[in-house]
Amino acid sequence: MKKWKIEYWTPEKDISSIEKWFDKLTKGQLKSLAKEIAMLELAGNQLKLPHSKALGKGLFELRERRFGLRVYYGFCGELVIIILATGNKRTQEKDIVIARKRLLEFKEE
Repeated sequence: MKKWKIEYWTPEKDISSIEKWFDKLTKGQLKSLAKEIAMLELAGNQLKLPHSKALGKGLFELRERRFGLRVYYGFCGELVIIILATGNKRTQEKDIVIARKRLLEFKEE
């Protein structure tokens, strides 16, 4: 089984907002989220609930349940996952709007 490749994307080609979000996480949060990301790398588009939820129109939500962390992503071609936005359960409505907008912009490129 081939491993999926994960990339980050923002419209400005500046992934610092995503990097800053990861930098603010505690070691425990990073460890827990790393497990979910590792599952996503292995399973790709076969990862389902409770780990990943399809939000429609090609947008997916990776769900870290212990701390309520969220990573929003889509797929590009074979074996590539594009991380579009990050957040948590409290900010998920706003984060989904950002991720949807970025996904549309990504597809237009």
